[in-house]
Amino acid sequence: MKRLNCAIRSIEYYNSDTRRIFLEVPDDKEIEFKAGQYLEIILSDKKYPFSIASSPDLKDVFELHVRPTPNSEDSIDIENLLDSGATHIEVEVPKGDCFFEEQPDNPFILIAASTGVTQMKCIIEYLIPRDIKHPLYLYWGVLAETDLYLHDLFNGWVKAHSNFHYTPVISEPDTSPNWTGRTGLVGNAVLQDIDDLSGVTVLISGGPAMVYGTLDSFVERGMPEKNILSDIFSYAPR
Repeated sequence: MKRLNCAIRSIEYYNSDTRRIFLEVPDDKEIEFKAGQYLEIILSDKKYPFSIASSPDLKDVFELHVRPTPNSEDSIDIENLLDSGATHIEVEVPKGDCFFEEQPDNPFILIAASTGVTQMKCIIEYLIPRDIKHPLYLYWGVLAETDLYLHDLFNGWVKAHSNFHYTPVISEPDTSPNWTGRTGLVGNAVLQDIDDLSGVTVLISGGPAMVYGTLDSFVERGMPEKNILSDIFSYAPR
């Protein structure tokens, strides 16, 4: 793990509230991280974790996705930093033991809530060039259709790669009157689609309540708990 002072290459909005930030890795530093790991932004004496959205194959930048969290002092701190005109951000990297250096030897299901999809983007962009041998499923749960800021990217991957499958799920359909796709809880969508979970690997990215609720429902369906992975298990154990 290293502490770096990274220049902000760019900040742009995906939609009305989600920003994509590119941080430059200093030229004199060599950083190796694994697909699925995260970094921490350092502000004063506090650390703020963010999944790395870019593939480890990109050596000169870290891509982050940042969205405000209502009623969160941590979120306010980060938004103020991004709005301040700062030119550099101090980070510690890499963090996390939920990562992949090679693809699982069975079907792989990625389940993400909101900007938790950044971890999945990193993993998918790392695995796709390495000739996916088993089906790779992405289930992305958001509140409203406008939150699907990577929708076109994922649909493009579906068209280009026969083993990649993408299912967006809207949990509050009243917010999206024109939505004709799946609705409800994202974990339930997986249970509706896949009858036998005994021979798959699942990675979940979201808040503790979402992750543990999904874990319990999958184990009840017969999935081995050891096949379910999440960073939540390490930094927010129940």
